[in-house]
Formats: sequence, C-alpha cells, structure tokens
Amino acid sequence: MTIKKLLKKILLVLTLLLIGFIAFLLYQTKDDINADLTNIEAKLNRYYNPKRMGGFAVSVFNADSIIYSKGFGYSNKEDKKPYTTNTQQYIASISKTVIGIALMKAEELKLLTIDDPINKHLPFKIYNPHFPKDEITIKQLATHTSSLDYNELVVESLYIAESEKNKSLDSFMKAYFQQGEYGALKFTKFRPGSDWNYSNIGASLAAYIVEIVSGTSFADFTQAHIFDPLELNDTYWTASESDALLHTNYYESVGDSIANVQTSGVILYPSRDMITNIADLTKYCQAIISKNNNVLNSNSFNKLLSPQLNGSVTNLEDDNNGVFFMIDRNNYGITYQLTGMSGGDNCITTMMWFDPKTELGYIFLGNTGASTLNRSNHNWVYNALVSLGYNYTFDNATVTEKAKLKWHNLYNRIRALF
Repeated sequence: MTIKKLLKKILLVLTLLLIGFIAFLLYQTKDDINADLTNIEAKLNRYYNPKRMGGFAVSVFNADSIIYSKGFGYSNKEDKKPYTTNTQQYIASISKTVIGIALMKAEELKLLTIDDPINKHLPFKIYNPHFPKDEITIKQLATHTSSLDYNELVVESLYIAESEKNKSLDSFMKAYFQQGEYGALKFTKFRPGSDWNYSNIGASLAAYIVEIVSGTSFADFTQAHIFDPLELNDTYWTASESDALLHTNYYESVGDSIANVQTSGVILYPSRDMITNIADLTKYCQAIISKNNNVLNSNSFNKLLSPQLNGSVTNLEDDNNGVFFMIDRNNYGITYQLTGMSGGDNCITTMMWFDPKTELGYIFLGNTGASTLNRSNHNWVYNALVSLGYNYTFDNATVTEKAKLKWHNLYNRIRALF
C-alpha cells in the first residue's frame, strides 16, 4: 500500500470518527423537554406528583420581564387551598444571598471591606486553634472557607418559636462564641481560606458583623437597603410580620406520601429564615440580574457575583463561589453554569438561579422537603423551566442573537460532559 493510499484511509477514519463524535455531542446536548408557553403548564402538571409534593410556585424571567409564573398543588393540602404566586413561605438558604448584598452595601457605605479580618469588627476574638496566627476574613465567611465547623449537637436547639426570635443577633453570637453556652467551638483542621466547608453559623456571623458596623439590626438594615428600595412588600424575617392567611403549610416525605409538619425560625435567622413569595423573589432576582443601582452600584454587583476562590481550595462542591452566591453547573441536571443559591430542609425545597450571559432566571419554591421519591419530580420541573427560558428567548431573538444563544447552549452542554 502506498503512503498516499494509507493517508487517505487515515483521513477517512478520522473523518468518520469526527462525524460520530459530533453526532454523539448533538444527541447528548439535545433538549428532551422542548417547553414553550403553549405546553409548559401541561408539562409541569405532569411532573407534579400530588402524592409526594404539597405545592410549589415557579418563575421564568429575564432582567425586566416575567416570561412565566404560576403556582401548582396546595399550600394547604387538607383544605385543598391552592399554592399560588402570592403564597408565602420560608426560602431556607436562598436567604444567604441577602447577607451577601448586605455585605456589599456595608462596603459601599465604607463600614467594612470584605477582605477585613473578622476580628477587626467583632467584640470577641475568633481564631482556629489549629492556626492561631491566621486571621479569618469576612470573605472567607462569605465563601464558606473560614474553617468554622458546625456543631451538630446544637442544631436542634437553634430552632425556636418565632415569638422568641430576637431582631438582633448580638445575644446569640455572644452566647455561642464568647460564653460557650452551646458547647465548645468547632473548627476544621484546614487553614482558613484553604478548604470549602458549608457553614450556617459562618453566614450568620457575617450578618452579625453588618449589625455591628451599621449600628442597627440586620433585619432593619436589609429592610432599609434592600426590601424597601425594591418594594418587596411580601418579604419578611419573621412569621409574625407575614400574612398568616397567605403563609403555606409545610410537608415532609413519609414513606410514599407526605405529612403535614410544623416548622419555625432559628436563632441565627438570616442564614435561612427569609419569608417571601415567588412574586417578590422574582423581583429580587431581577434586580440582581439587572444590577439595580437602587440596591448596589455595578462594581459591587460585579464583586458580589464574580468568582472569589482560586483553584487551590479543596473540597469545593461548586465551580466557584461569589459573595454568598454559588457558581455551578449540572445543578439538577442543568448543563449551564448558573449563579444563585438553593435551599431546603425536611419540609422546604427552594432554587433560585440565573445565567449571567443570557440574563435568564429560574425560581422554584416548594413547601415539601426533597426525598429520594420526589427529587426527580423537582429536577424535571426545574429542567422544564430552563427549557422554556431558552426556547422563549431563542424564538424572540434576532438572527445574530439566535446564533450567539445557540452557541452558548451548545458550549455549555458539551462542557458539562467533561
């Protein structure tokens, strides 16, 4: 066989392999749901499982308009009371994004910088005993790399009746860190800044620092600088302030069904306790996407949402972290790299994510905790929202915009395979 014929055969084999690889990528990256405004409600009703889910609301939106929003199921299953876009509920850890915005507002007001050591502002000192010379910074609290560990023995004692919740975090923080009333402080054996370890206590400690530097409670600070400017009139830190008639019941999985359960706030409230509805939370996320200057200036928003961690951080579950915002792909099977936050416990499931490039946002608020039996239902619902957002934007785009969007979609889907 001549060299020329051999080269032709090699070229043919390489061409066939390339075609096969492209076909594989196209198959792997296709949209199996193909949601649009004519079929989205039917699809979501199909993914809703009344035996395993109480009720939920969804929203798909861009920076300045709502593409789709609706409630499904029941806020009170026993009385057949529907879950609507006005239904209020706890949103769990999505609340931490408010701490991030509050930190950036405090930085704008020159009350702190996120690179400050926490001991610069606290009335007591906190050091990891394994690294007593290393300062813990506010940014490390905001990226869950502070080395603060969570004392599981006190978790249950942190849940309290709403009537017992203090507006200020001062008494709890002093009891926890200074007086040791909740037991010995726990730290990881990693140097501050080097390891990712999700910490509710670290998040609320950051909120406490906002209280100290501002001279006001975190609740009042966020009301004045976030909730009021955005006219979030159905958003609260305590159940006593919210509308009891609109507040949902909560449900947890019990076997192949769900049961009504009671939930309440926690002493270190801003790490999980914001109460809102899908309408207000959509408005809130739109303000973040559009970088609404009634809340923060553009530089503060850029810092809030940009990657804050380098590649040397171990145990990092996400692609990266902003300031109390996660940056990740493959959440719920979504191949895009989205920015946002999720939350949940035994009776709450929440998701708030957006794509900074397309400025498309997706929210799910549910009054039922995730379980092995209903997690796939939640994932299908969320994938349908992303499918709807993409197809709606594509159908209403110019030729140039369609090309950019198609490439963005293909790039992210292919990237997720590797």
